[in-house]
Amino acid sequence: QYAKFVVATGYEPPLHWRGKTPPRELNNHPVVAVSWYDACAYCAWLSTVRGEAVRLPTEAEWEKAARGTDGRTYPWGNEPPSGNRANYSFDPIAMWEGPSSLAKKDQYEFGRSPYGAFEMAGNVWEWVQDWYDENYYKSSPAKNPTGPATGEAHVIRGASWRNTADILRAANRNKQAPSQHLRRVYI
Repeated sequence: QYAKFVVATGYEPPLHWRGKTPPRELNNHPVVAVSWYDACAYCAWLSTVRGEAVRLPTEAEWEKAARGTDGRTYPWGNEPPSGNRANYSFDPIAMWEGPSSLAKKDQYEFGRSPYGAFEMAGNVWEWVQDWYDENYYKSSPAKNPTGPATGEAHVIRGASWRNTADILRAANRNKQAPSQHLRRVYI
């Protein structure tokens, strides 16, 4: 899907791609090494293609999709992470080993969220719309908070292949500069 966007718009592909196409071994994997700006450009293009507004989810929308209405600890429930629920590291010093570090999309049936979303824990961090503010939720609206108006970093959610089980909690949040292109962050 992202390759279609790159071809249709002439947008710069991630650095590890071979021209305008991803490496063959990554065809069914999440797109990695995209900045927040890249993710927003993709959403804007998809809006045009679909004829309806497409955007990154707010942090609150992402968390509801991951935790449901019952406040579960992980997208699949309250049981601890396991190898059939998420792609994560058992070792806190995991190193990038190329495509084999990532899981194919929609691979972890037992890790699905209450809304049916796959890989919301582990595999790759996910960009959301919101700017990051460590204390935002202490004073935010209780219903449908939209995040701070400004900031220096954007929120990323979900953890990555490199994180250990303790980081996979659906309530866990992190931040990343919007211009960063890490192999563990995608749209």
